Amino acid sequence: MEIEVVQGNWGDNKQENISILLQNVATHFETDFRETLDWRISVRPTNTEKDDPMTCYRSSPQEPFRILLQARDKYWAKFAYQFAHELCHVASDFERLRANPNNWFHEALCELASIITLRRMAKSWPDNPPYPNWSDYAPSLACYAQDCLAKPERQLPNGLRLSSWLDREEPSLRADKYQRDKNAIVAYALLPLFEDAPNGWNAIRLLPGSNDMLGAYLRKWHSKVESIDAPVVERLISILEAGRIRR
Repeated sequence: MEIEVVQGNWGDNKQENISILLQNVATHFETDFRETLDWRISVRPTNTEKDDPMTCYRSSPQEPFRILLQARDKYWAKFAYQFAHELCHVASDFERLRANPNNWFHEALCELASIITLRRMAKSWPDNPPYPNWSDYAPSLACYAQDCLAKPERQLPNGLRLSSWLDREEPSLRADKYQRDKNAIVAYALLPLFEDAPNGWNAIRLLPGSNDMLGAYLRKWHSKVESIDAPVVERLISILEAGRIRR
């Protein structure tokens, strides 16, 4: 993966250090993909620190992917969290799936990618950091991920099963994919699955362009993935659809 960090307002930080960091994020993100992710990516800061990170649509497949990050200064965990999220959009072929009512599910997977990547980095940095003096930052990476997981607004309401919550919330999610706390509820429910079976990331390359409701959408996805990835998608379906009426 070729990553170019464009000079800009990165705050109290060096362009070279950001480049080293983001390459490390990419290494941890792409670990379980069977195919080489030979992307060209151009990374630049958002116009202001109030703007959301994003991956821009390209006008041509020959162009590099352009990712905008809102992180500044030396907040390595924030850089890693945002960049892993955007890499997941690229991996899920976001350009093919634009304006789809199921894109809230893609956002959930990208939140999941951020948490898993941070946790992987936190485990590897004590012994294998990008720079020797960065090893002490490993606990901060772990804490950033844990703080996200612990946010009260990202927990299921007391006494409510995930399936019942999805029955209630799916219409709202389909109408607005950028409901971060709701996306995270779904993402965190899938965390044990993807940490146990990380090969599941290969399946996101084949997310369908279907407008179906979640149940039918997931089954269509299952029909498209390679046989080696099918068991992971089956387990995912069982987590999200347990107790729901098939739709």
